[in-house]
Parts: sequence; structure tokens; C-alpha cells
Amino acid sequence: MMIKKKLGKLMALIGMVSAVPMPPVLAADAPLSEKIHESRFHMPFPVQKAGEKIDVLVRVEKTDRAYGFYLILVEEKSWPIEKKEELRRVYHGWVGGDAGTLPYPIRVRLLIDSVDVENEIHIDQTVSERSPRYGELVNEGRQTWRAETLYLSRLPAGVYRVRLENLSAVPQIDFSTLFAFEADSRKY
Repeated sequence: MMIKKKLGKLMALIGMVSAVPMPPVLAADAPLSEKIHESRFHMPFPVQKAGEKIDVLVRVEKTDRAYGFYLILVEEKSWPIEKKEELRRVYHGWVGGDAGTLPYPIRVRLLIDSVDVENEIHIDQTVSERSPRYGELVNEGRQTWRAETLYLSRLPAGVYRVRLENLSAVPQIDFSTLFAFEADSRKY
């Protein structure tokens, strides 16, 4: 009977502790138990409303090539041509026959901080201009991923905390957008 009472109190205490909000973790204090993503990692990052955020850990391997952080605009092959052209206007700023260039509607803040003590990397930048990087067919040719560069550079090998925040709502974008991290291995 006494053991049941003590176990009951212990369970109540565990429940109370798990309900307490945890303070934010600084990049240098990141717990090692969090999932660390490798190159060719991508995840949804909608830009339709402001305030959307991503906070992930990524691993940069030792290489002579750059690592890139991208915003991917996902084009479905089954779309009508008008919708494909709207996506390409966001990506390039224009399509053939346009009189001018569409201003880039997306504005995001990118923070990259080294988790490793020996690296003191801190990158804080607002991206508000387009920087088309590449397009590639994916999902057995059913989609084209069009990558806008958020950051592309060589980084020392190590683990980095990457945070991305959408600073402005873009409700007119009615297609999927992704955040992507990958080593630059393409031949240009």
C-alpha cells in the first residue's frame, strides 16, 4: 500500500515537471540528444503567413565544397501552365512576355550558429531578394523543385543550429515551399 502511494506521488511529480515550460536553449548549449540532420535534408516551410519558424540542428562534414541553405518552390507537373508561370514569376521575377519584373515577395530571417565550442560561427541575415540556384526533377518527375539560395558558403565541419523565420506573409503563394540543407555537389 505504501509503495502504491509513493509511486502515485512520483507520477504526479513527473506530470507537474513535464508541464513546466522550458526556457529557450542557446545554440552553444544545445542538448546532444536532439536529432542532427545530414545533407539532403528538407522539410516544409510555408510562407503564406508571417511568423512561421524552423529550428533544427545540421551537420556539416569536412569538404572543399560549400553547403547551401535553400527555400524550395515546389512546382507540380500536373498544374496548368498559368499556375506554373506564377511560380516561375516568384522564382525568376518574370516569364517570357512580361513587361517588368515582379518584386520578390518573400522575406525571411536566417540564423546559423555553431554548436561546437571550437567554431565561433554566427550568421544572422535577412533574405529579401531572389537568388535562383537550381531546379531539379523529383518524385519520379512529378515535381520540379526550384531552389532560392538563402545562404551558400563553406563552413567549418561541425554541428550548427539553423533557425529560419518568415518575416512577411505571402498569401498569394498557393504552392508548397520547403527549407532544404545540402552540400553543393552539383556540376555546373
